[in-house]
Amino acid sequence: MPRPTSFNLMISRRPVGWLFLFIGLIGWNPSPATAQGEPASDFVKRLRAAEYFDLAISYLDRIDQYPGVDSDFITSVPLEKATTYIDAAVVARTAAQRDERFENAENELQTFLKNHPNHARASEARSQLGKLRMFRASQFMIGDVDDEKRKKARELYQAASTTFDNIIEDLKGKLESMKGARIDAQKEPEKAALREQYRFEFLMAKHNAGEARLMAAETFDDPAKNATKQLEEALALYTDLSEKYEAYVQGATAFYSRGRVEQALGKRAPALESYTRMLEQSDADELREAKIGATVGMMHLHMTEKEPKFDEAIKAGEPIEKTLRPNEKRLQSAQDLRLELARAYVAKSKAKGTKPNDAKRATTDARKLLIDLKKVPGTHVDATTKLLEELGIDSAASEEVAEMPTADDPKSFDEAIASARQLIQSVQTLSDQLAEMKKQDPKSEPVQALEKSISEARQTGIVILRRGLAMINQETASDQANEARQFLAFLLLQEQQFRDSFVVGEFLSRFAPGTDVGLRGGLMALSSAQQIISSEGSGNDHWVGQLRTLGAHLVKTWPDDPKAASAQGIMIVMVMEKGDLPEAQKLVDEMPEGTEQAKFRRLLGQLYWNESLRLRGEKKEPQADATLPKAADQLTKGLNGLTDGLAGEEAMKAALVLAKVHLRQDKPDEAVKVIDHPKYGAITLAKKLKEESEDFLFDLYRTELQAVVGQMTASNGSSSGDNEKLLKRASDSIDQLRKTAKGDEGQNKLIGTFRILAADIRGQIESATPDRKAKLIDAFNIFLARISDITNDDATLQWVGQTLLGMAESAIPPGQTKAEGQAAQLLDTAAKTFNELKDKPDAPESIRFMLGRVERLRGNYSDALKELRVILTAKPTMIDAQEEAALAYEQWAATLPPKFAPSAYRSALSGGKEKIVWGWGKISQMAQRNPAFRERFFNARYHVALCRYLQGKASGDAAVTKQAIKDITSLVVLYPDMGGEEQRAKFDALLKQIQQAAGEPVTGLPQA
Repeated sequence: MPRPTSFNLMISRRPVGWLFLFIGLIGWNPSPATAQGEPASDFVKRLRAAEYFDLAISYLDRIDQYPGVDSDFITSVPLEKATTYIDAAVVARTAAQRDERFENAENELQTFLKNHPNHARASEARSQLGKLRMFRASQFMIGDVDDEKRKKARELYQAASTTFDNIIEDLKGKLESMKGARIDAQKEPEKAALREQYRFEFLMAKHNAGEARLMAAETFDDPAKNATKQLEEALALYTDLSEKYEAYVQGATAFYSRGRVEQALGKRAPALESYTRMLEQSDADELREAKIGATVGMMHLHMTEKEPKFDEAIKAGEPIEKTLRPNEKRLQSAQDLRLELARAYVAKSKAKGTKPNDAKRATTDARKLLIDLKKVPGTHVDATTKLLEELGIDSAASEEVAEMPTADDPKSFDEAIASARQLIQSVQTLSDQLAEMKKQDPKSEPVQALEKSISEARQTGIVILRRGLAMINQETASDQANEARQFLAFLLLQEQQFRDSFVVGEFLSRFAPGTDVGLRGGLMALSSAQQIISSEGSGNDHWVGQLRTLGAHLVKTWPDDPKAASAQGIMIVMVMEKGDLPEAQKLVDEMPEGTEQAKFRRLLGQLYWNESLRLRGEKKEPQADATLPKAADQLTKGLNGLTDGLAGEEAMKAALVLAKVHLRQDKPDEAVKVIDHPKYGAITLAKKLKEESEDFLFDLYRTELQAVVGQMTASNGSSSGDNEKLLKRASDSIDQLRKTAKGDEGQNKLIGTFRILAADIRGQIESATPDRKAKLIDAFNIFLARISDITNDDATLQWVGQTLLGMAESAIPPGQTKAEGQAAQLLDTAAKTFNELKDKPDAPESIRFMLGRVERLRGNYSDALKELRVILTAKPTMIDAQEEAALAYEQWAATLPPKFAPSAYRSALSGGKEKIVWGWGKISQMAQRNPAFRERFFNARYHVALCRYLQGKASGDAAVTKQAIKDITSLVVLYPDMGGEEQRAKFDALLKQIQQAAGEPVTGLPQA
């Protein structure tokens, strides 16, 4: 089920004070940075959760610089950036900042959908885009609304409805394609879950499409007259939902929405029926608010008859009102219900046929409801006041209302601070009311009016405090003066007068050192400076300097206060956003030792790891290696700085990154110690977590497998007992990997992991001494054979075969074409493995390709070509297979008697009789057309010349031999560099060999 988008939650966020930033810093739990398939999405989510939006955007902008990041995540970067911008907009402190971030989010969503319309997350992106457009449209309908604003809102609502329509069509096709498939939820839980997800998204899209049309219609003064089309389309959507999908929440609640549209169209009888059917639904929690709304709609219909049916309205409303649950009593829909019920009571009290006692009781019931209603803020307040006046009740006297102080000159400092205290208390009360009102309807006029009142009250407080502070004298108590300054800094910050707030707050921190009020002032000053930098850019050296100086002062003056320590983190995060990791480390080193410093060390270590991956991706191996000790140092110090008790998820994931650093440093024993650590080791703690993502678990067990394989490499001379333990642990790791690698995507990740591990093993074998190489091959041959025996998993078997092939190739000496000894034994096992896999229904073409390669290396050229022709018949443009087939013909020719060899060399040059195999000549032609195949082109031309020479030599045909010379000399005219220094040397050596055989001067290639 998709997660709720952040802007849907905006109205439920309470206003936060000046501590909002520092609370976020203290509670930040960053996830490990991405590496070789590591969960980059998790890292970004945690940055967003900590409200480090700029850092998240910066990280996403550089994501393609990190090797090994899942390609699907890279494709989804615009969608991730959109989500980040939306989350940032939710907490924006200014309307301009909020609108800019929403606009950025919409642009990113449109970019994603334009470039990847068929992506797996496309429906999610469209849904985000539609809801975002609806929210932006709603902003135009707040406050004073003119025709231009109505038009803009209408256009956005219509655009949103188009977006939801596209989602409906897309998901409708997907659901219809699943109809014929008999999905067994027990046997295929993933497919069943996917179907349920599609159905949920489909129903939500239909509901949202109707809502967008209804809200577009409501931008007109007379929707029934001017927006008939939108209303009819909305009605069709809600009718379809309610009639076909009544068993689902969206279908059941559609009866309420259907009634609203019918009521707007003036279809009173159908609307009454829809409301009635809504009320007949089960009393499930998810349907409660829709039922309350349907009751209100039904009562309104009764009360707007020519002769108001107040008895029917009361009969409908009383039972619901009396059974309102505690969590429902402050809902706007509950207030609308009470207001409509009060209207019915008032109408009954005034009706001619009502008995005196009944009229009196109705008046009493109405009065009670209205007085209670008056105490709850919302859109009902004005109508409530009018009804109270109809009953002859003074609405102003029905509740206590705090009187705001005025900005008249205070007579003394004492009077000023007393007024300020009263004003701030009143502002806080109003802010609480505003938060409740926003939950119900954030765009209502009462909300806008209350926001304006609060702002005016703050401005009044600023004036009072400034005038009062001007009256300070020698008799004024310093603590009272500082309290007044604290109030002033707070109000200035709330009113976004950041420069003035900084000055007052910074003054407090300097002249009230060591006190709570001084710390609060300093924190407010820091927040103000950060807001200035955020709005003007981090290039503002003056304010960056002010921020750094003040942060250092707070840490020095309040060394044991976590709020002061976290304040230093603001500067650190800003430096990290700029990518200046050495400066960030300097700032972290300057922090006092403790929880905050340890947390930032762990984050810094992960960023160093990211930096090493980026450098490695740019082929800057020495710089990448030089970064690893820094990552290890910071992560180790950060983990050692953990307090008593078991580590949380953040630290555990940081430890996993440290294990990867140790693996990169070729320290597998250290990596195992980290993941097994009793305090923060992921293997130790993973089972104790309440819930963890499959991505993380997969990453954990992959790292464990790599570390254990590394230990096996390092301990190949150890006792058999040690090797048995390592072998068992490696087998267990593979079992855990298979459990977490679910679906096609999981299998691809599993194969990718095995491929990387196989490459690592091959690299170790290639770089080993002859004696060590033999021992490594023996050790891993046993390991792979054991794995092959215990598993039926195709992906694991493929990895076994692939690894055996790689090890065999590493064991074959340069210049030798047919494997012998250990290499031949490895290839025998690989051939057996690939033969078991090749005929399976879902076997990838890579299986036959590797089998063809194995058979060539074994010297079974006919069998190799047989497998490769199967691939090339179906996919003739698979150039890897074409090269492998041409090489098989070439090497086969070298083993044949002289009378058959020339024909085989011709096949290597121009393909066999069936022409399924291209041969080196056509391979070079095809590669020449593609700049990406430049290296393949020169390799193919080299083999053309070589095969021509060998053909002429085998047949004794001097003309063919001379043609081989021309193959090289004509190429050098067109490409003087001959594909690079290494290739040029090969061509030069071959040309000299051919010239000598042809009896010509041995000159080689001309000097470049």
